[in-house]
Amino acid sequence: MKFKIIIILSLLSFQVINAQSLKWSDNTTNILEQGRKEMGLFSPFKMGLKNNTELSVQPLLFFVIPNAAIKKQWKNGGVSVASVHKLTYPSILYNLLSREGTGGVLPNTSIVPPIFKFNNSLLVSKIFKEQTITLKVGFDFALAIGDSDFPDIEYHIVYPRVYSLNNMFTPHVGINFTGIFYNNFKYDYNLNSFIFINNNPGLVLEHNLKISWLKSDRFAVKAGVIYTHGNYPFGKGSGIFPVFDILIGFNKK
Repeated sequence: MKFKIIIILSLLSFQVINAQSLKWSDNTTNILEQGRKEMGLFSPFKMGLKNNTELSVQPLLFFVIPNAAIKKQWKNGGVSVASVHKLTYPSILYNLLSREGTGGVLPNTSIVPPIFKFNNSLLVSKIFKEQTITLKVGFDFALAIGDSDFPDIEYHIVYPRVYSLNNMFTPHVGINFTGIFYNNFKYDYNLNSFIFINNNPGLVLEHNLKISWLKSDRFAVKAGVIYTHGNYPFGKGSGIFPVFDILIGFNKK
């Protein structure tokens, strides 16, 4: 009898759900339904709005890097189309990092003016046998108001994302594969390329692999790794960064 109870409890704890029907956000053209919200320990807070629109804000960094993003789905069907538009204001953080001693990443003589960074991407998705392939093309554009004099942050993971702050423009192209590979486990693989075209030319490839356990519409766990490599202006190199997050979702009441 005890053995049967253990077997039943084990089956219940690993129950199979229709993970394809769950409502979590992803890197495809999918949009959260209106009224649904989700947040994680490290992930942005996201909320589905009307007219196939999704709002995203990173609260963990908001007071040092004010930020907001809008994702809009323009076409849904055999081939779906969406765009993502993000605005960040990194000047507060850069000024905090311009110091000597602990926490100092930039020289204390750095001059950091008000800088607005715009990220714009176009996404095109197609489903093949319950797996989704998404092509993404976009660019970062940074607008500085006033004179500036600060060096680049030469960390392999960080550099592609801040290149535009000193070079105005960073094109990027990527492809994403995502889908269910076992029961309620979902994979998400991104291959992104960042192209440095101005004073410091180069090319960096970034591999981003995450596995998510989708317990339900309200709870998920994500883990993975980001590996980046390429020709940086400061030399060839590579870097690796682990990823982990716990996500909580809230459906519209």
